[in-house]
Amino acid sequence: MIIKMKKLLLFLPNSEKDIKANLAILGELGMVHIAPFQLPKDGSIDKVDSRVKQLKKAIQILDQYKSKESDPIVNTDRIDKLTKDENSLLEKILSTEKEYQNLLQEKERLNENLDWFKDWGTIALDDFKLLQQKGVFIRLYLANDKDLKAISEQDQFSIVGKLNELHQIVFVAENEDQKLNLTEVKLPEYGKNEVVDLINQNEAILKQCQNLLTALSLLQGILVKALALESKSLDLKKVEFSGQKLDEQIVYWKGYMPEESVENLIRLAEENSWGYVIQDPNEDETDEVPTLFKTAKWAEKIKPVMNFMGLVPGYKELDVSKIFMIFFTFFTGILVGDAGYGLVFLLITFLVHRKKKFASSIEFQLMYTLSAAIMIWGILTGTYFGSEAIAEISILNQLRIEKLASFGGDSIFIQKLMFVIGALHLSIGHLQMAWKYNNSIKALGQLGWVAIVWGLYGVVNNLVLGLESQPITPYLFALGISMVALFSHTGSNFFKGMLSSLGNLPLSIINGFSDIISYIRLYAVGLSTVLMATSFNNMAIGDGVTTVVSGISAVIVLILGHGLNMVLAGMAVLVHGVRLNMLEYAGHASVEFSGREYKPFKLKK
Repeated sequence: MIIKMKKLLLFLPNSEKDIKANLAILGELGMVHIAPFQLPKDGSIDKVDSRVKQLKKAIQILDQYKSKESDPIVNTDRIDKLTKDENSLLEKILSTEKEYQNLLQEKERLNENLDWFKDWGTIALDDFKLLQQKGVFIRLYLANDKDLKAISEQDQFSIVGKLNELHQIVFVAENEDQKLNLTEVKLPEYGKNEVVDLINQNEAILKQCQNLLTALSLLQGILVKALALESKSLDLKKVEFSGQKLDEQIVYWKGYMPEESVENLIRLAEENSWGYVIQDPNEDETDEVPTLFKTAKWAEKIKPVMNFMGLVPGYKELDVSKIFMIFFTFFTGILVGDAGYGLVFLLITFLVHRKKKFASSIEFQLMYTLSAAIMIWGILTGTYFGSEAIAEISILNQLRIEKLASFGGDSIFIQKLMFVIGALHLSIGHLQMAWKYNNSIKALGQLGWVAIVWGLYGVVNNLVLGLESQPITPYLFALGISMVALFSHTGSNFFKGMLSSLGNLPLSIINGFSDIISYIRLYAVGLSTVLMATSFNNMAIGDGVTTVVSGISAVIVLILGHGLNMVLAGMAVLVHGVRLNMLEYAGHASVEFSGREYKPFKLKK
């Protein structure tokens, strides 16, 4: 259910002190979604925002070095000497991390320097400099076979080795400008002994930085508290500068709040002498009104999927969470459709949940539900890791519905069932719209669409599956088209509304036809999952396992093959399971997911 919202205009004295104090009280209420008149801009916002980013960065750095006072790496005496002032602490962490990253880059450069000697041998760089002083210039090159032939007439070079299929060439130049048209290898910056010493020094300083950051991690709580205060200040400033001056004495803000919170707002307003106007949003403001929906606890499990996809119904649209949850669960079961895979997903979810100490989370609840759905559909279809032999085990065989069976089932029946599911799914969308218009004749137009959907279902069965047309199909179309034409549009001009409905009807019927056919993807993708699993089984053990090597190979193929198949099945759920809800069903329920998420201005006390 989408909660009814009220529009609020809040008037406060134009005094910085009063504004901050009153907005802090409003933030502690935590129920008003602010709709800014303009993008909040001010130098103080940028300053606090920069501070917040620095604190977050410092906390993230310390997360990598978390330790305990009992760890031998931490010198508690040193901790006591470290400043506990947040500014100095922040500066120390950021500067140490910067030094650490610079040292890592320097180490990489030094290692490249050392690798040069592995490729070209231990060469004394001072000898090169001495030869240059005496007019002898040594140059090093890399050349492939083709380039080598091009310089074969030269007598001033020697091939000293090979590196990655390229010839290593030493060229003795007569003067500083004489060069070969090849890839020249520059001399290293340091000699071998020198670079080894520098690497050792570098690693020692890196260790010091790591130890210091590990020690500083014990003071992370100081930064966490500072971040909470700065974040609160930032939120407050953003709201402060999103208001608008009414005159020199009054500033006002616009926002939206749940109808059930109005009494609390009025009480605060009267206690603090605020001016306010509370009213229903205008029709032209509905795009701005945030969406807050409350649904049954079991349907809240779908929130992670909707949040991941960024799906927020508009304020005037339907709450589709319950239908989304029911059919998404059902679609997931069909698309994956293997009880063995469902068991694997269930075990993985359990193990991760146990690692999280069984923390209460709707994400885990959703995964348990989807895993169970996959297992149930897999049991009904007799699918266990794509193995027909497992499906024929006596106990499992009795649980299988023969017409749905992956091995030897009735494919026409299964496809027909998918179309039934599709017609039902789309019909629910129109029935929800009919309920929404229960005080209007538009409800009859939506019921007309239900008749058309089931008429289209009959046409799809005939054209796609070759089934005999049902006698009721023409009557469903006649009834549905009449109701849509007569009742879809309301207004002063009845005939104009009817003609408008009839004009849009052909294209809408074609779209409805394609929407029902879209549900065949449930059958097709589910079948492909089974076929891939079967193929991997045949690849692994089709010819039998006769040796240890063949046994190991079979295990590797089974693990990698089924692992890949489960990943692809999971992707299919995100693509097809979400799509059928987000496009086909939502289109028939007139849900465009154009809403704004309800984000109240909330400050911790």
